[in-house]
Amino acid sequence: MNCDRRTLIQSAGSAIGAATVLGGVGTAAAAGSYTNHTYSGFDYWKYVPDGVGAGDPLVVMLHGCSQTADQFREETRMNAVADSEGFAVVYPDQYNARNGALCWNWFYDANTTRGDGEAAVIAGMTRETIDAEGLDSERVYVAGLSAGAAMVPNLLAEYADLYAAGGVHSGLEYDAADTAYGGTTAMTYGGPDPQDRGTDAYEAMEEYGVTSTDPTIVFHGTDDTTVYPVNGHQAAEQATQTNDLALDDADDDGTDYAADAVSEGSAESYGYTTYEYRDETGDAVVEKWMVEGMDHAWSGGASGGEFTAPGGPDASRLVWEFFEGRTNGE
Repeated sequence: MNCDRRTLIQSAGSAIGAATVLGGVGTAAAAGSYTNHTYSGFDYWKYVPDGVGAGDPLVVMLHGCSQTADQFREETRMNAVADSEGFAVVYPDQYNARNGALCWNWFYDANTTRGDGEAAVIAGMTRETIDAEGLDSERVYVAGLSAGAAMVPNLLAEYADLYAAGGVHSGLEYDAADTAYGGTTAMTYGGPDPQDRGTDAYEAMEEYGVTSTDPTIVFHGTDDTTVYPVNGHQAAEQATQTNDLALDDADDDGTDYAADAVSEGSAESYGYTTYEYRDETGDAVVEKWMVEGMDHAWSGGASGGEFTAPGGPDASRLVWEFFEGRTNGE
């Protein structure tokens, strides 16, 4: 999951190869069906709780570097949220022939634009699961951590007809870089102007004829030294600009980067500040959670996890609460 600079650069020239066969799989949730599938040479894991099926929502979860899909499942505990709230979950799996550090290649246009590379594969897995389980195609969401989170704004823009909302945990803004070197730079210093990137994301949506809002929730640790906190701020600002344009096709600050509500709270081990950015009807289309003192880890994840901060606010449940009820075409 750690998108460290060394492994990012080493993996930049990795060629496409055969999928790696996964070894031992961690214990699945107590109820439901947890199964492995293959799409276009990639593995993915699908969790369908007992009683979930026709007409229910889907959440797609994208792991970070140095992490497998099954590890991400275990560390986020998203299956437990799915059990209690009634939705299916898909965990796409990167493989080392494409990236030696198991990062999603979020910094190459060939993997982040519609119909291309990894973005197309993730969208294909999503559609395959919707069809196989009869899920609600209007209630499909995507969230990720680190490199997985960096894919999320790209998927929201390029596949706005597929994903109704997104969660960016310790990630970056839309189209933050287009080379491996640019990616490592952005991880420390941030990407291009988020207002410009917000406009670019909307224009990508327009190109495909889909201009509904892309509600986005952002989590970031203030002590993150892998993907620095500037990126969390930029991801939220980019999302406010994209949603402002999507609401009425006008850059009129109906939603802007002046927070409509700011609140502070405390979890078991970390304090946090939450920012809400609302549309003209008062609905929050973007939320930003800055977790004080947290490094590069999933907030509120499983105890003992390699990439978790178990004493933080429960990002898995909060992401779902932000997603719940949102549909394409809002």
